[in-house]
Amino acid sequence: MVQCWRPAASVLLCLVAVLPTANLRAQTNVSGLVRDSLSAAPFQGATVQLVPSATPWAAGRTMRTDSIGRFAFPAVPPGRYLLGFQHPRLDSLGMDAVSRTIDVSAAVPILRADLALPSGRTFVTTFCGARADSSGAVIGRVFNADEDVALTGGSVVVRWAELRVDNGGIRRVPKQVVVAFGSDGRYVACGVPTDAPLLVQARTAAASATDTTSRRVTSGEIEVTFPPKVPLLHRNLLIATTAPVAAASVTAPSGNSRLRGRIVAADGTPVPNARIALQGTDLAATADTNGAFRIAGVSAGTRAIEVTALGYTPVRSSADFRPNRETTITIPIGAKVATLGSVKVTSTALDRSGFMKRRAQGVGYFLDANTIEQRGAMNVAMALQTAPSLRVNGADTQNPGRPRISGRNYCAPTVYMDGLLMRGGLTDVDDLLTVRRVGGIEVYANPTEAPPQYVGKSDCATILVWTRAYVP
Repeated sequence: MVQCWRPAASVLLCLVAVLPTANLRAQTNVSGLVRDSLSAAPFQGATVQLVPSATPWAAGRTMRTDSIGRFAFPAVPPGRYLLGFQHPRLDSLGMDAVSRTIDVSAAVPILRADLALPSGRTFVTTFCGARADSSGAVIGRVFNADEDVALTGGSVVVRWAELRVDNGGIRRVPKQVVVAFGSDGRYVACGVPTDAPLLVQARTAAASATDTTSRRVTSGEIEVTFPPKVPLLHRNLLIATTAPVAAASVTAPSGNSRLRGRIVAADGTPVPNARIALQGTDLAATADTNGAFRIAGVSAGTRAIEVTALGYTPVRSSADFRPNRETTITIPIGAKVATLGSVKVTSTALDRSGFMKRRAQGVGYFLDANTIEQRGAMNVAMALQTAPSLRVNGADTQNPGRPRISGRNYCAPTVYMDGLLMRGGLTDVDDLLTVRRVGGIEVYANPTEAPPQYVGKSDCATILVWTRAYVP
């Protein structure tokens, strides 16, 4: 820029101003996203820092990510920098700040530099070592719900069931991993399946024989599932040590925590009249027309929540409760179940099981899908409560909501599903399929009445359960 003026008639003065064009060209904008690789979600509120790599101890530039994990540092001079972020989740994972080195050049006006956690497989290899199988790991910390500090000493139990098929049929094999946590409350459970629901529970160390002032207390046993294609699952657990709940307790003592929330469908619309129950307690509520509910008197700690609604598959969730606080949660209900009208069968060509033919012969007790639906049974065991050749012996203590079904002489019936022997009986059937997938059930009081290919006990009933693939 040239600026001139004439202080005297015979003199013309001009001043040439040289703009710092080189500095303008160095105005590089460094921006990016901070992501949680384990959940594929952005890190909202993460603290991002940019410092020269030659002087990492010096004060740098700092900012927080927005609601979708974005950050931007304008007008960054050329040079080499350390770009990193911090977030409370890193501490829970036992990690320091995540950082990377970037080179800022005057020739690049916009530089994209994203930040993220390491991959789940990297975490699993670090915590558990290299493994040949596809198993994963559950990690987290155990906290005292009353004081919000890490508990010292105890264990975390991870349970699941494996289905095995052999010459004897299908049987369910229970599996578990028990891992200890130390002074910082951290636990790592390796070698768990990633394709099945897991039950996770934390418990304090058992009292010694000479210690009569303390006892083992536990969190609720919650159900967790791995995200798709991510072999690492992170879940912190809370235990209320001042209001202990014994492992064998059926009803938790009343507390001063509260739960407020909404039940919504997959599209976000509210689900009215859903029933919300805290597992292991007698606390429950019914959602209003807006899907909202509230439960008071909850004991502190991590607790499991069960939600059921007519026309939807049941779901299990969980929440963390602290004393004198209200926990807010939104629970998506399961998939909507189509309600089928009555079906008139005009041909038995698709009856692969022989169900209809045997029913026409009049031997045994038969239930088809329409009859089961009309009874409103929530599981196969409930559908069989009125079978004349069976007895109901109260409730199944290991499976609340299911009656305990036995033969006339209180024996355990032999159960087949789609022609395969179920060694766990009706419990395995109800674990494998919902009642809406049942096409028909046959009950024979004596094994001699059952089809000869279904061998049963000489003195007990035989039950055949067929899915809709076999009985349309």
